[in-house]
Amino acid sequence: MRMNQPLVALDIGSTKVACAIGQAHDPSTPPPWRGRSGFRPAGVQGGAAGLHGASGFELLGSSVVPYRGSIEAWLGEPLMVGQAIEQALEATAVTGAFHRALVAVTHPSLASERVRVSLALGDEPVVIRAHDLERLKTSALNQALGIDRDPLLVERLSCDGNGFEGVRDPCGLSATRLRAAFHVITMPIAARRALVQAVESAGLEVAWLTSTLPAAWAGGSHEGPGGKRGILIDAGGLTTALGLFVDGVLHRAHFVPWGGVTLSATIAKALQVTMDQAMTWSLQGTACRHPAVQTIIESQWGDLQQGLDGLLKDQPRPETILISGRGGLMDGFVEWVERTTQIPTSLCRSVRMTRLGDLPGQVGLTTAIGLLELATRTSPTPLLRSSSHLLDRLLDRTRAVLTEYF
Repeated sequence: MRMNQPLVALDIGSTKVACAIGQAHDPSTPPPWRGRSGFRPAGVQGGAAGLHGASGFELLGSSVVPYRGSIEAWLGEPLMVGQAIEQALEATAVTGAFHRALVAVTHPSLASERVRVSLALGDEPVVIRAHDLERLKTSALNQALGIDRDPLLVERLSCDGNGFEGVRDPCGLSATRLRAAFHVITMPIAARRALVQAVESAGLEVAWLTSTLPAAWAGGSHEGPGGKRGILIDAGGLTTALGLFVDGVLHRAHFVPWGGVTLSATIAKALQVTMDQAMTWSLQGTACRHPAVQTIIESQWGDLQQGLDGLLKDQPRPETILISGRGGLMDGFVEWVERTTQIPTSLCRSVRMTRLGDLPGQVGLTTAIGLLELATRTSPTPLLRSSSHLLDRLLDRTRAVLTEYF
């Protein structure tokens, strides 16, 4: 892939696919529209909180497309997800040949684990190299991975050695033994395989796969009161992910198999109404006039409090809580979280989308925008390398289409 080819970011959720396409540029040079009086791309805000103070990309287009089919087993239907990806790409109205995608995902079966590992470097202090950190990472994965799981996110939290402790990047320091703490998020191999198959069925290759938590935090953390420590609640359709961030790094995570769809299903079953009616009531939240609906909602929100309590156990008080995903649109949910935790709480939205009048669209696109933020804050080289398997995948896709229709 050429360095000037647009980046495709996909947030593949249980109810929809959100897509954002951005054009990376050199952060050391002014964006192409700077200096043109009165001209700025749609959705890009000025000032320190806008593009100039953030990452090196221009947002070219975005879209949110719901699935057309059963969402209860969304990763069990790669073709349905692949069709939604194709529709999302088309809906951005950005033309061009896209081959690779940055992908964020959450799933009810994700697992989070804190791992501590150590590495002997020598009898005498030696300089710590990047290779030593990779050996530590490999050791952490050997401890965390089960036989049927793959890593989704690996964060090095801190390192200790001779004369130093709590250093996240110890390269250049000297030690005889290096100890490190890692935070690892894993997902079932079968779910990962289905996800990759869905993306490839849309003609794209997965260049980077990660959790929605760091992507959503990167996309909307500047909307909150700010600070070095905060919580993100990503309340999706089938899964709610809770993450504790310190200095922008995910230190703890908890995944609850609950979301807007499961809440609607509970309401529909208890009150014998259709899913459409139940979904409408669930979005009304505590403002719903049906007493039974209020009872169900408050009960299920209470279950989330256990996850929050576990996340905050033995931790300093966070400065902010951000809420992303469908759950953030439920009337009264943000207020309930703030009242329960006594921590300032707000919706997680990217400043790039503040001109978009559609609130669900603003919230739904936060994670996809965050993927572009993360990709362009670091060196883009690993994400932009061309793949030797691209032609093979395109040929396989062509064969699949011919088989399906002929």
